[in-house]
Parts: sequence; C-alpha cells; structure tokens
Amino acid sequence: MTEFYTFDAIVDAQNLEELLAEAISDGFAGYNEIPDGEKIKIRFYYYNKDLANEICDVLRKKYEMSKVCEVENRDWNEEWKKTITPVKVADKIWVSPKWLEPTMFSGESWIKIEPQMAFGTGHHETTRIAAKLISQQYNGEKSLLDIGTGSGILAFVAQIVGYKSITGIEIDENCAENLQQNLEDNKGRADIRFIIGTIEKINVSAKFDAVAMNIIRSQSAPLLKDICSILSPNGVLIWSGILLEEKEKVIVEANDFGFDFRCEIIEKEWWGAKFIKK
Repeated sequence: MTEFYTFDAIVDAQNLEELLAEAISDGFAGYNEIPDGEKIKIRFYYYNKDLANEICDVLRKKYEMSKVCEVENRDWNEEWKKTITPVKVADKIWVSPKWLEPTMFSGESWIKIEPQMAFGTGHHETTRIAAKLISQQYNGEKSLLDIGTGSGILAFVAQIVGYKSITGIEIDENCAENLQQNLEDNKGRADIRFIIGTIEKINVSAKFDAVAMNIIRSQSAPLLKDICSILSPNGVLIWSGILLEEKEKVIVEANDFGFDFRCEIIEKEWWGAKFIKK
C-alpha cells in the first residue's frame, strides 16, 4: 500500500490561493478542504516525507500548521471521493465523475471527470466564474487556449459552447494521465489537445481567438505579455482566480497591455472578467 505524508494548514479564504501556490511542487500528491468554522482547513498530501517536512516548515512561518504525519492511500483518497457531488459550473453545464451522473433536464450537458484532489473538480468559485464567462460571453470564436487547465474542465466547457479548436496547457506533469482520461470521457466535435509545460511551449506564431486563465494574480499577471502575442486582434481574455480586493489593480494591469475591460462576475470574495484585446 502506497504511503503518503500529510499536514493541515488553516487559512482565511482570501489567503487560500496563495497557500496552494506555495504548497504545490514536485512530489505533491493532492489536497482536500475540511470545514473548520469560518476559516478553511487544507489537508496536503506528499509522496516524500522530507519534502512534506520542508514545505510544512516553510508554510509554518505564515500559517497555522499541524505536524507532518504518515497515512495510507486508502485513508484519504477514497474517503475524499465519497464527498464529491455534481456541480453546475455554468448554465446547463454540469461536472461530476462518470460514476455519479447528475439529474439533468433537456438541453443540459455533462462533463465527466475522474476526480483527483490536485487537479480540480469544478467546486471552487473561481472555476465557476471562468466557466460562466466562457459560456455566457461566447460570440462565435473558434479557438481557445486554457492556461493552467488542471483537469480540463474549462476546455470541455469551451467545447460545449461551440469552440472548435481548444488547447489546454498545464505545468504539473502529474496532471497528464488525468487529462488523458478526461479527454477520453468527453469526446466531442472540438479538436482538443493538452500540453504539459509552460506557456513557452505554445508556438509564438500560433494565434487564438480567446485565452482563459483561472490562476491567482501573482502567477497570472506576468503572463499578460505572452498572451498578447498569441491572441488574435480583438481576441478575448477570460481572467479568473482573482480576489475581489485585487479587481482595480488587475484592470489597470490588463489595460497596460492593451486589454479593454468588458464585464465581470463576482462570487463571494472572488472576481473574474472578460477583456478584449485592442
């Protein structure tokens, strides 16, 4: 039985994405959220004990942390899967595992994902914001790049609403197998491909009608220059993963790179928006 090393961190909601960004690295196995009053408890899992201790010690300087302990795979992965429920990420679009079919009405679509704790299941507010922006703001664009695709949910949303050519890129190589499985389970009319690596793996001559990124501001803002170079004239930028308190700063940053703010969606403390390349 594979053994894992785990520890808990307790954070306020506004610090969640920053915590995740600091905790995810090579050797990271996954995480899950545990209710803890008004705050959020995140339980992290690692394959390597030394790495778990190293990350835990670093995080302890900023967050309330537990000690590292050892667990068996079955103690967390299977139990976590039992908590998964179908979620509607956008109008008429559901996400859930293929063994947990949602109750749907005529005209609704179902994205089937193999749930993995590190890769996203559609339950986070920022995923729903991005999915709604992609579906509600679709205006006949043909190609889309999803940066930080995770489990591919936004790519499959784009397929459902009408995009014909979709590329998802993800830096975490552990996502590769999960992405392939999800692609097999969600075959449709679009040409979808997934790439493991950074945005530099995208051919500089490639042009997309739209780019979507659901990534915290500290990691996504530095990508604006590259996004400008691969977006077609009048291309669409869907930007989610942003704290509401960062809204004005993000709009200024986007304007500095030639993007016009068009509309927004707010869910709890999270914000996302559609921009058009000038």
